[in-house]
Amino acid sequence: MRRPVTAGLDRILLRGLALAAALVLPLAFALDPPDGDLTELGGYAENRFGPRTPQAIFMPPLAEAARSGASYDVLVFGDGFSRPDTAEGHGRYGRYWTDHLRNLTGLTVGVRPAGAATLADHLASPDFRERPPRVVILQLSESALEAPVGGLELSTITAPRPHGAAAPRPLAVQPLNRQPRVLERTRAHAWNPPPVGHALDLLTKALPRALLNVSGGPVEERSLSYAGLFSSAAATTSLFRAEDFQPWRADHRLLEERRAALRAIQDAVEANGVTRFLLLVAPDKGTVYADFLLDPPAQRSAVDEVMAADPTLQAVPLAAGLTALAAGGVRDLYTPNGSRWGLEGQLYAARAVARTLGRLGVLSGATDPSPDVAILPCRPGQGDCAPTRTQTD
Repeated sequence: MRRPVTAGLDRILLRGLALAAALVLPLAFALDPPDGDLTELGGYAENRFGPRTPQAIFMPPLAEAARSGASYDVLVFGDGFSRPDTAEGHGRYGRYWTDHLRNLTGLTVGVRPAGAATLADHLASPDFRERPPRVVILQLSESALEAPVGGLELSTITAPRPHGAAAPRPLAVQPLNRQPRVLERTRAHAWNPPPVGHALDLLTKALPRALLNVSGGPVEERSLSYAGLFSSAAATTSLFRAEDFQPWRADHRLLEERRAALRAIQDAVEANGVTRFLLLVAPDKGTVYADFLLDPPAQRSAVDEVMAADPTLQAVPLAAGLTALAAGGVRDLYTPNGSRWGLEGQLYAARAVARTLGRLGVLSGATDPSPDVAILPCRPGQGDCAPTRTQTD
């Protein structure tokens, strides 16, 4: 015979499970699958922060994960701005600035994970000695500069350029002119298996924030000074990483130390006399949109300013241009649900890199000088062909 206390606990447990099912299952069926790193990390609804404008994807991808033994015109060492981030699980090759760079120039592009150690290993490898790329691009997120950048010891990496060796000829620009496909964000459908795990994760992160006013998480929802910067339903707010607004970004001495280490990496890469180096610091979302926040940060990032102060460091400035595009009405330079570039930001970065390669003498022939964006056709009846309308939550 069951004891009354045990039976009472069973009833409480069953009622708790029923209540959880009543909350979670409807939410699971209604939630769009997570697609942004910030909605996933912070527990925010994809329905509210997911972009409404389509993105672009090249199928098959134009850039690829670099293969051992393969030869590339451009070898990119990059993070989630340049390649799928396996930790997030929803990145796909074919939707990055590296693909647009190949499409604009015709250069073959391989991508490896970012990091000075990874780059050092490659420079010491037979691949680099036997098949040196014409360009090595080190792409770092701005936030990565908070930690020291590992320098490379020039003498231990590669032999210096032989005396009297001729400089390699520029590569001719041969655009592929491929048209990427429209990539729509996945939406919730009642007949699909519901993302119950995502619903539980969202409730676990969102309820303390909504009911207890708990703050201090890794993701912040910040109010914008005007609508139209993003295409999401939450037109007057957007998501940012809390670390985007840390004061170290304005510390000139710290950034000068990082610049010196990056200059040493440039020397190591270019010592063979064949390969050129290019630095691409991807500004964090908070840096580009700082002046568009209703409560702007007290200090502004000085990363581009400090990097540009050394004219020998071959770096591509991006922050000011991206901010100017946002001020001009270009939406979704960064995705509203994530911390990285949307289609427009990816394309702008590719064009900026192509122009810089032309100035460095790597490319010859016309490269598209225009910073204009929007390469996908609009979709009649879907709102993409209409002018941007002010929208409120």
